[in-house]
Amino acid sequence: MSGPEPYAVLTRQQWQLLNDTIADLCGAAGGSREDLHDLAVGVLETCRPEHWTTLVDDGTARPLWCRAYEIIGALAHLADAAPHDARQIRRLSVDVRCLAEHMRDFPGRTSDTTDV
Repeated sequence: MSGPEPYAVLTRQQWQLLNDTIADLCGAAGGSREDLHDLAVGVLETCRPEHWTTLVDDGTARPLWCRAYEIIGALAHLADAAPHDARQIRRLSVDVRCLAEHMRDFPGRTSDTTDV
């Protein structure tokens, strides 16, 4: 088996509605189930066609979010193509770590942000 078989095709409007519904459910739970929200959004991101780019205005955050979406795509590809390939998992972990460092060092942090 070369990968998961597509079962359903969503229109862009259906995809956006699912994304919005997941956000609404998270908000209704007061953020107490952020883990489920993140998981569901991650699944949606992995099935989003590449040409449905998420719009990020030009500015200081654009390179960060472009890199984040690139890493999300790489993680989704790894999960589909080589989920047990330890070498590829370790290789991608370096990219994830670099992204995390970029996010941690992003300018504009407030004083209530604690270091992890």
